[in-house]
Amino acid sequence: MNITSNKNFILIRSIFFKTCLFFAALYFIFHFLNGNISYAALEEKRLLLEEKELLLSEKQKELDFKYILIDKIKNVESNLDLLDELVKYKLGYSSKDEIIFQLK
Repeated sequence: MNITSNKNFILIRSIFFKTCLFFAALYFIFHFLNGNISYAALEEKRLLLEEKELLLSEKQKELDFKYILIDKIKNVESNLDLLDELVKYKLGYSSKDEIIFQLK
């Protein structure tokens, strides 16, 4: 009877350790995929960062264009026709095929 109980003890201990190992691995895998600092959260933050960088680059282009317009408006005394054409273009009074050239 001692041999059978010893075999049962070894079998139960083996099953217990395998089960603990399985659940520990499952715990770490689950939190790696779905936790606060997980792969999914990291991917969402990376996508948000890409969207913000794209928006920032668009805003930078708009800002550069406005700097150019301000520079052209500062030189309005030398070129009133250019200012007139730019105002028409911005307000939509000029046609889409119209091209504006600035001669210096």
